[in-house]
Amino acid sequence: ETVKAQATKFRGALSAGDVIVTNSPTAGGSHLPDITVITPVFAEGEPVFYCASRGHHADVGGTTPGSMPADSTSLSEEGAVIDGFLLVAKGVFDEDGIRDLLSMRSRSDSMP
Repeated sequence: ETVKAQATKFRGALSAGDVIVTNSPTAGGSHLPDITVITPVFAEGEPVFYCASRGHHADVGGTTPGSMPADSTSLSEEGAVIDGFLLVAKGVFDEDGIRDLLSMRSRSDSMP
């Protein structure tokens, strides 16, 4: 479901060398610590299939260490929500973009 959701979201906007990253449960993911990286494979200028890898992470920046606090009332309190981000565009890694995305949702930002 994750690959299908991201293929739909990025339909017509992907190029060879692109890589998508996501962890959003609302877009086919299971929970925030499971971060999925998806690479489209092209033939004749169109994606013909996708390669995906999912890794489980111990902490994705929730309001408590380890993410997924028992008293959370919103998804953002559990950590960084990545609802489809172009991590690599035409072969160029967007390090600043992913750092900004993760920094906006850091534990220090959500604590009093």
